[in-house]
Amino acid sequence: MADEKIKILITDDDLDLRELLTEAVKSWGYEVSIAKNGDEALRKLRMDRFHMVITDLMMPGMDGLALLQKIRELDKDILVIIITGYATIETAVRAIENGAYDYIAKPFRLDELMIVIKNACERLRLMIQNRALLDELRSAYGEIAVLKKALNGGLPPADAEDREPDDGAEAMKEGVNPLRHQEYLKEADRFSRKPLQKT
Repeated sequence: MADEKIKILITDDDLDLRELLTEAVKSWGYEVSIAKNGDEALRKLRMDRFHMVITDLMMPGMDGLALLQKIRELDKDILVIIITGYATIETAVRAIENGAYDYIAKPFRLDELMIVIKNACERLRLMIQNRALLDELRSAYGEIAVLKKALNGGLPPADAEDREPDDGAEAMKEGVNPLRHQEYLKEADRFSRKPLQKT
């Protein structure tokens, strides 16, 4: 992602706010597209790849929470930031429970939004980094399995049926602990999908 410009889709039915946010976000170095409602946002999301969506909560037709649900069905990797002038604990909890990365209550300062976007970019970087690590680990684990099979002539050892399971003890002697390796893969995968705590 270091060489890829972050693409953000801003969705708001308020023309003035939409233009203000567009100019601000562009000035921070991000690539920006706009949509005036949820339906237009979905059309653009299906045609192009976006890293992030900033959407108003209250819009005619499809509201921000409904749009969030559609985005989650389309691509769980897209981070969604919800802007609302009707901020309550209930709406904030619903937004986060439904998969929003964060929410911002109106009125807000542009530097607040800038911080949230920067944090979201860091989250994206960590997700990509962790998935790359998972791919490397899975590839290495597959190579080890192929190598061990080749060393055994493609067949299990002659006495394999007579031996008691050793829960990975033999692999540990060879410097490989498959049980620990699988646990690490699961933990890394869980971390890559875990939402960051709001600071």
